[in-house]
Amino acid sequence: MRSDAPLLFVLNWIFSSLMMIFNFSIAFPFVFALTAMATDFDFEYFRDCSDCPKLVKIPAGEYAMGMPPIFQGRPYDKGEMRRIVIEKPFAIGAFEVTFEQWDKCVEAGACVKTDDRGWGRGERPVINVSWEQAVKYTKWLRHVTKKRYRLPTEAEWEYAGRAGAGMARFFGIKPDLVCAFGNIYDISAWKELQYEWDYLPCIDNFVGTAPVGSFKPNQFGVYDMLGNVWEWTEDCLAYTFRPSNGISSGAVIRGDCNQRAFRGSSWLNHPLPYIRPPDRYKFKGAKEADLGFRVVRELD
Repeated sequence: MRSDAPLLFVLNWIFSSLMMIFNFSIAFPFVFALTAMATDFDFEYFRDCSDCPKLVKIPAGEYAMGMPPIFQGRPYDKGEMRRIVIEKPFAIGAFEVTFEQWDKCVEAGACVKTDDRGWGRGERPVINVSWEQAVKYTKWLRHVTKKRYRLPTEAEWEYAGRAGAGMARFFGIKPDLVCAFGNIYDISAWKELQYEWDYLPCIDNFVGTAPVGSFKPNQFGVYDMLGNVWEWTEDCLAYTFRPSNGISSGAVIRGDCNQRAFRGSSWLNHPLPYIRPPDRYKFKGAKEADLGFRVVRELD
C-alpha cells in the first residue's frame, strides 16, 4: 500500500463533500486530479467463450466507499465511509448480462426464461431475475468455462462504478450529462409514461431498457453502471459496509441474508442525487422490470 494512501482518502472525502456543497465549482479541479491518477490505463477486454459476457479487467487500488453522512438520504445508505482496498485485479462484465446470453443458459436447462415486457430480448439487459436466478447463471458460467464467475460484491461494484473518481459520479454533476452515460427517467420516458415524479432535463431516446452499450463507458471501460437496470450484488443487506478501514473487497455475509443489496439505478430513476454509484437498495427474492445483473470473474 502506498504511504500516501490515508492522505488521498481524506482528500477524496473532503473534495467529494465540497463538490456537492458548493455546486462543484470550487473542488472540481482537485477531484479531477485525483481521478486522473486512478484511471490512466488501457482497457483490457476479453471473453471466455463466444456466448459468455464480455469482460474488462479492473486494476487493484483503493477508494472511499459510501457517501459522507450529510448526503445519506436513503435508509440503506447508513454507515460511515470506509477506505476499501481492492487487493488484486478482477474482471467485471463490461455490460449487464443480456437476454441473448441469458437465453443460452435457458437453452442449456440451467436457467428459466424471463419476461422482457415486450421491449425485446437480444442485446437488452435481462430483467425479472431474482438474486437466486442470477447466482444460478454464474454457476452455469463456471461449469461452461471452468473459471471463477460470481456476482460482484458491493465493494467491487462501487469501485468499478466510481472508476477512480473522487466524486459521486464519474462524469461530474451536470444533469444534461447523465443521458450521455446512462438510461434514466428523462424527457423521453416521461413523455411516454407520464409518471408523477420529476424527470431529468435531457433526452436519451429510450423508454424502458436500452440495448447494453448504448451509452458512453466510464473511465474503467465499464458501460451502464448508472441507469438501465439495477444490478444484484453478492452481499447480504448490511447497514454498515465494513467493520473497519482497509478491509478487502469480500462480500458481506452477515446482516439480513434474506435480502440482498443491489446497485446502479435504472431507467426509472430520476432525482440526480440518487443516480450515483454509492446508492444502494435491497430486495428479497424480487423480480422487477428494472432489475438485472452483471458478473465478476476472478483472475488467475
